[in-house]
Amino acid sequence: MVGYSTQPGPTTPAPGLDQTYQAHSPSTLGNAWMDARNLRHGSTATGGVGLLRLAGADLGRKGVLRFSATGEFFSTSDFPVQGAINTRTGGTFAVGYVPLDFLDLSLSYTASTNTNTRSSPNLIQALGDVTLGARATKQWLPGLWAGADVRVMTFSGVGSNQIAFGFSPRAVATYDARSLSPMIPLRLHANLGLLLDGTGSLVDAGRLNAAEEYALGINRYSRLGVGFGLEVPLPVVTPFLEYGLTSPLGVPDGQLVAPDGSLVPVGSVAPQTLGLGLKVTAVQNLTFTAAAELGLTRMVGRGVQPVPPFNLVLGASFNVDPALQAGGTRVIERVVVREPTPVEQTPPTPVRTETPQVAQAPQVAQVTTAQVSGVVVDAKTRQPLSGVLVALVDSTLPPVASAPGDGRFLTYTLPSGPVKLSVRKDGYLPLEKTLVLEAGKTASVELELVAEVKPVAFALAVTARRKPVPATLVFFGGPTPRQVKYSQADAASRQLQLPAGRYVVEVTAPGVLAQTRMVEAANGGSVDLSFDLEPEPKQWQVKRDNDKLELVQPVRFADGKAVLLPDSHALLAQVVDLMVRTGVQRIRIEGHTDNQGDKTANLNLSKERARAVADYLIKAGLDPSRIESEGFGDSRPVAPNMTPKGRELNRRVDFVILDR
Repeated sequence: MVGYSTQPGPTTPAPGLDQTYQAHSPSTLGNAWMDARNLRHGSTATGGVGLLRLAGADLGRKGVLRFSATGEFFSTSDFPVQGAINTRTGGTFAVGYVPLDFLDLSLSYTASTNTNTRSSPNLIQALGDVTLGARATKQWLPGLWAGADVRVMTFSGVGSNQIAFGFSPRAVATYDARSLSPMIPLRLHANLGLLLDGTGSLVDAGRLNAAEEYALGINRYSRLGVGFGLEVPLPVVTPFLEYGLTSPLGVPDGQLVAPDGSLVPVGSVAPQTLGLGLKVTAVQNLTFTAAAELGLTRMVGRGVQPVPPFNLVLGASFNVDPALQAGGTRVIERVVVREPTPVEQTPPTPVRTETPQVAQAPQVAQVTTAQVSGVVVDAKTRQPLSGVLVALVDSTLPPVASAPGDGRFLTYTLPSGPVKLSVRKDGYLPLEKTLVLEAGKTASVELELVAEVKPVAFALAVTARRKPVPATLVFFGGPTPRQVKYSQADAASRQLQLPAGRYVVEVTAPGVLAQTRMVEAANGGSVDLSFDLEPEPKQWQVKRDNDKLELVQPVRFADGKAVLLPDSHALLAQVVDLMVRTGVQRIRIEGHTDNQGDKTANLNLSKERARAVADYLIKAGLDPSRIESEGFGDSRPVAPNMTPKGRELNRRVDFVILDR
């Protein structure tokens, strides 16, 4: 409620009721298009007033509590690398509170799931990102609010208990054009600030490709962000528009490495988005949001989060005034009182005397009911479980569900005496527990659910040039390592059941090159595992020599670039075969150049070429933990740089064995 004066009319509240309309947050259905009450102080995706991403400086009325839930989805091809298919879903739950006229506090929790055909594993989940925000603003001029916003973020580590932190100070401003005229229902927002992001410290830069960096939300540079937005508060619906730009800071030489190994200017990969959306405010206290975000940046640079071509967003925000819930502002109907006429006068009631009665003491009802309060946890991890259904056996009472976060529950009122609880959750074995309830008391109980273990069904296929061949498959890691003899003639060898887990699968067969692949097998799922093996070369180009893999022919790149030429693919397939057959566990790929040109450029080129080889081997199936990469520029020549032949020998890639 902005509080601008309006002429009384059919849709304007009577004098003195403005605070009531603010407090109850009524629907905007039936209002005039320029009615000041059309404004809703909705919540952003991460809490606090504003649009979808942009923070607002007009905080609304003191004491209001805002809850919001926002879901996101997109699915597209060739993102973030060519040939990849990416699908992402995400959700954010947030709460905001305005304890003072000038202060807005917010807290949000974000989780996302990303599937990409070029990431390993294909399905990557980023869970547990928390944002805590505080915003202090002031109205400086009629219709103009401005102030500062500070957010502190925590980012959960990948496969560990490591946590990274982020810090974002911003200047925020909001201008309401209705201060000029009620005929202009337009509000403008602007944000400008820094984002100091620590996600780059969670994972070694050499371990992730571009698809995995996007899935895990990894940024390796701090950023300067600017955003602009406008909204049109109309009856029932509020259209809005947002634009955002974030520019990475501190990028060496102003260039980033693209997924194909080429260099791209940082300005061409700076994320830009345009958001178009609607906020529906027809329902009292409740605002629904639907928006589409368009990615205006098409190029991708390693270390900077790319923006998808489009992103669909749906959300809901619910406003609560705790003061009103406790009995604050009320709307009192006016009652007209008139004096009765003489005819309407009520005759006096005659007085009757009776024998006094002795007062009876009130009867106290005996309490015969009780309740059960408890928590549901995973029997192995001891983590609380949410969404668990707890029901009373042989009762018509509906079940209750354990709460998100702490896994706690409280039953309905139950009869005292023995009761039997039935506990159910998908993915866990059912549980029944008998309790004896005492009248007038609440029983406390901890319920442990055991995860249901369902085997994973593997469908195997091994071919060489698309013709079936007998082979040996070895499944390393996971709960149960296994070796399988695959024979196309034996149907049983084409089906395999193993416990869920992460496996490294190595495939060998006579006369063909070995292959390896990392597989993430979900509980109760199915995996189609197919290999098409390449025949062994007539002349081997790779051999093992003590602590190195010696290459007869060098790995070849495009001139001056870190782009592998196709004729090197067969050579690297032999590297994979040799690592599998000889048991090489870890290697370091070292890039070298000659002494021609700038030393810094040579050093960067050697690092990028080594990384390009490592990325190719990872895509070929090698576990990223088995590969390191480093570049040394022209500091380690193996021949004098005086002749073309010597410089050619110095432009090389070495494979050093770290763990046999």
